[in-house]
Amino acid sequence: MGSATTNFYNNAYSRQGWAEVAAEVRTRWQAGDRDGAADLVTDEMVLATTLIGTEDMVRERLRVWRDAGVDTVRFYPAGESLDARLATLGRAIELVRDIEDEAAR
Repeated sequence: MGSATTNFYNNAYSRQGWAEVAAEVRTRWQAGDRDGAADLVTDEMVLATTLIGTEDMVRERLRVWRDAGVDTVRFYPAGESLDARLATLGRAIELVRDIEDEAAR
């Protein structure tokens, strides 16, 4: 989750409404309780801040982020091989373009 003085993840999750959980995650992580910290991260937190799930779920998350003013997304495409990861990345780029096209209409 970052260092004791600069913790970008903690700050980001706090701004998104999970300040109490983020503070406890930070405390446990810095104390070396990695499993305890990970156990505190809820499905809701993960789904609200990552692009995982069905294409419809990803499309909706991209819309929410676009509407909130997000203009940069970093992808870490899933896949067992380079070809699979590149295919996932290609599909993600197509979804972003679809969302951009929606906004332009």
